[in-house]
Amino acid sequence: MELAHSLLLKEDALAQVTEAKKPVFIFEWLRFLDKVLIAANKTDVKENQKKLVEQLTGLISSSPGPPTRKLLAKNLATLYIIGDTYSVFQTLDKCNEMIKSKDDTATYLPTKL
Repeated sequence: MELAHSLLLKEDALAQVTEAKKPVFIFEWLRFLDKVLIAANKTDVKENQKKLVEQLTGLISSSPGPPTRKLLAKNLATLYIIGDTYSVFQTLDKCNEMIKSKDDTATYLPTKL
């Protein structure tokens, strides 16, 4: 899990992890990111902010579980508090689009539950 300790998600390391362990790898990285964002240099955060926002919103679309969603939200909020807020509304629009695109018809809900 030491591979998960980076400001950005190491996608090559994630590709090497088995499918069963990917959610654990992502959760471990989010926990590390939660701690490191507060202590990170603001210039480092601002330099990597665009890629980090892309990675975090990409993880949201993969339908993670509740603990991972909570960490994703917390990390996005911290990222926008520390970094630039210029793309916060674009991120909110992406989240709203994901919510609207969810299929909540009666035939889909039983399989989802």
